[in-house]
Amino acid sequence: MPVIGIPVDLLLERVQTQPGRQELVEHLQHLGCDVEGYATMRRFACGRCGNLMEITETENPPVVCDRCGTDFKTSPDQLSAAGEKDVVRMELLAVRPDMFDPGGLARTLRNYFKETLDTPSYPSSASDFSVSVEPGLEQRPYIACAVVRNLKLDDDKIRVIMKLQENLHWALGRDRKRASIGVYDLDTLQGKRFRYTSVAPEELQFAPLGYSAEEKWTPARVLAEHTKGTAYARLIKDHPRYPILFDENNQVMALIPIINSEATKVSKNSTNFFIDVTGLEERIVNKTLNTIVTSMLELDPGARLETVRIDSASGAQVTPDLTPQQAVLNPVTAASRIGVPLDKDGVIECLRRMGHEVSQRADGNLDVKIPAYRNDILHEVDLIEDVAIAYGYHNIVPTLVPTLTVGSEQPLETAGASARAALTGLGYLEVLTLILSNEAAQYDLLGRPREDRHVVIQLPISQDQTMVRVSLLPGLLDTLSVNTDHELPQRIFEIGNISLLDDSETGASEHRRLAAAAIGPRVDFAQMRATCEALLREFGWKLETRASQDPAFLSGRGAEVWGHRGEQSVRLGLLGEIHPQWLEHYGLGHPAAAFELHFDLLSQPQS
Repeated sequence: MPVIGIPVDLLLERVQTQPGRQELVEHLQHLGCDVEGYATMRRFACGRCGNLMEITETENPPVVCDRCGTDFKTSPDQLSAAGEKDVVRMELLAVRPDMFDPGGLARTLRNYFKETLDTPSYPSSASDFSVSVEPGLEQRPYIACAVVRNLKLDDDKIRVIMKLQENLHWALGRDRKRASIGVYDLDTLQGKRFRYTSVAPEELQFAPLGYSAEEKWTPARVLAEHTKGTAYARLIKDHPRYPILFDENNQVMALIPIINSEATKVSKNSTNFFIDVTGLEERIVNKTLNTIVTSMLELDPGARLETVRIDSASGAQVTPDLTPQQAVLNPVTAASRIGVPLDKDGVIECLRRMGHEVSQRADGNLDVKIPAYRNDILHEVDLIEDVAIAYGYHNIVPTLVPTLTVGSEQPLETAGASARAALTGLGYLEVLTLILSNEAAQYDLLGRPREDRHVVIQLPISQDQTMVRVSLLPGLLDTLSVNTDHELPQRIFEIGNISLLDDSETGASEHRRLAAAAIGPRVDFAQMRATCEALLREFGWKLETRASQDPAFLSGRGAEVWGHRGEQSVRLGLLGEIHPQWLEHYGLGHPAAAFELHFDLLSQPQS
């Protein structure tokens, strides 16, 4: 997990409760954060793009800007020290991106400390800004935007916003694949009607972030040479046209999802911002926008939010939509699942401490309004988890279950251990082969007719794994084929499952099989029969062989294996010498013999 450093002063100035250092660490751990501890971070500024980079006291200064790609080895004058900062370092909690910055984390702590039990609200007003979306942008079809005004910046806040953007790319955007964020200085943009469209790789030129206005790059060059371009080219390079965002005067705002233009970059003097989020999934795009804009508003109480109209082929919508998500929770179920003595009022208080708005229903259940920036509440159990966090896992008293049982091995596994001991005693080595196979290996390479009882993989990862195996024998022969440079004779066995279609509820069932194979100059039917007979004796069976016409075996040297035990007589499997034609397919130059048994029948206890 990535580690983030939350500036302690920015965090504590946003909460009334002033916990000590160790107490703060404990509270963060109770919220689910994995806290590494406190550290003093050294800061360095990039002279080209203004990016602030943090390193620990033991790390060497950065050699490349992680924002614009400036190489500080060749341009050492572009790197300058920017002071130090005390931070609390913790691993990012991927399910809670709303806690990735001081503003969002302080918002969570205010409710958790019960400084307020009200759900945070972020009023917005309509703006005159709109974005028209070109039809056919299949590489990144969704966009959501917002305007934030009167947000006063300093070095710390710029650093917070840039790191939040980066961390949201990781947590929600899956390294920009599902969503990517652009933040622009609104005062550098022309007009109020922007266009989200696409361009050919060499269609235009613009100055990417960190380069002077005279240094013009084509989109193709950005993907081929720029640090961010080479890192994220995979997301768009296979498309004939690349997504791009223009203002009303056709000024490039960003090559999406790669990099912003230099003309629209944010600086300490910026106070008004335009934010866009683009991606492949509408829900993730909207949640990402909700998260970043509400965190920006938390950084400065004087900032205000304006909405943007998005005009696309599916119609017009207004973003961001901060309408709370609606859910219903049974308080009795919540307390019962957690196993704590919480009444309805206790459950309500716990939910409010986690930032939810709660009201009671006539049927005894609770109506819960979930903040729009929460991405992790998808089911009733997620709300129950919030109740447990607010109650405190550390406050749950451990108790023993009223009924104790002692586990034991399944009889089939006990029998498997006996079979392994017997075969290893006979000089066989156990192997494990893949349960996924293909029709050619399972049928054709042994001359067996293809059947319609096997389980087919609907979307196979490769042509070698299109079905679940119906026999262990192909896997053993394949193992022998890749060990032809080892000393002979070779003796191997496997105990594993196969799958066959049937009329059960699931449509298929698993069956345990045992197979053994040997190869060498003196390997023959008699030797393999002796091995099989010794194995059957371990389970109380007497061996009988009957002629078999299975095409996997040499004619006259293949047999059905039958077991006799008292009045019981069962067909257990097949035994024989592998036909030379199939040995040739596997590249085996010596005689080989094998048997395969129905282990679930072989291991049945005696009646």
